Amino acid sequence: MKKIGIILLIIISFSFTNDKKDLLYENYAKALNQGGTFQFFLVIKIKNLNTNEVREICTKGNFLQGAIHHEYKIPYTEKGLLKAYQIALKNKERYFEFKNDSAIANLGVEYYSVNDLKKLESKINFNLLAEKIKKNKKWYSYLDDKDLTMYAHALFNRGILTGENSCMGGSLIYIGHETKF
Repeated sequence: MKKIGIILLIIISFSFTNDKKDLLYENYAKALNQGGTFQFFLVIKIKNLNTNEVREICTKGNFLQGAIHHEYKIPYTEKGLLKAYQIALKNKERYFEFKNDSAIANLGVEYYSVNDLKKLESKINFNLLAEKIKKNKKWYSYLDDKDLTMYAHALFNRGILTGENSCMGGSLIYIGHETKF
């Protein structure tokens, strides 16, 4: 894989709840609401109905909505966009089942494996990193696409919302409640 420098920036997200499940859903909903070329990452659990494999993955909000369009054959009309969004938003458990290969591919499941993420999490203390980010309210690093997605995954699960600015060469940025786009 070609290594390219990607800046990972973090902007702190604080929740008005102490419940981690609520915070993760809150960040998930924010990712679904973000439009344009700056997309937020979210973590979902998917079941590939072709293989029966169930795994947690990190993807962008618009990629999940695109997968829903493919899976349910929802047209890209104003009504169809709203329907796909509502299907995603109403899923508070963040669990989806997909059979359509193009829907699964749209999610980017091939970026990294469960073992890749476990290996990275054994090398990096993401709990400590998340605490530092919350304290400092910013953070950045240069990462390739695979590591960028795995960092976004690990940080999302610790309540840290990140986003990627595709127009700026793939910068991953932490998103706080006070951040305006």
